[in-house]
Amino acid sequence: MLGICRGIQFMNVLGGGTLYQDILKEHPSDIVHHQEPPYDVPAHEVRILQETPLSELFCSEKIEVNSYHHQAIKEMGDGFLSMAISPDGLVEAIYKPDKKFVWAVQWHPELSFRRDENSRRIFERFVESCSGSENS
Repeated sequence: MLGICRGIQFMNVLGGGTLYQDILKEHPSDIVHHQEPPYDVPAHEVRILQETPLSELFCSEKIEVNSYHHQAIKEMGDGFLSMAISPDGLVEAIYKPDKKFVWAVQWHPELSFRRDENSRRIFERFVESCSGSENS
């Protein structure tokens, strides 16, 4: 399963987590989380947490992401762990370590995959997981 934007929020709430309903009001920040077009360019960076599937996939401590959301994870759902955090402390990616592939990202790789290798890597890993041909 791969959740994107509302998908990360939905998965987290299904796991018993909570959301900031309006991050502009509940988690004010200088970080742009609701960017203007074009949506395939980066809006901010995220820190990739070590020893997570994203750190293995990207081999990097930080990546640039696009951003178009007004809600975000407040409290994590049961069984989920963070994989990436924005500079203002919002959770930007989660996974379930006890599942083959249950990942979710707050950004929009579907809008940036043509320009961004990291976005393509997320989809490649998802497809590999679905086909059973992943190396890890």
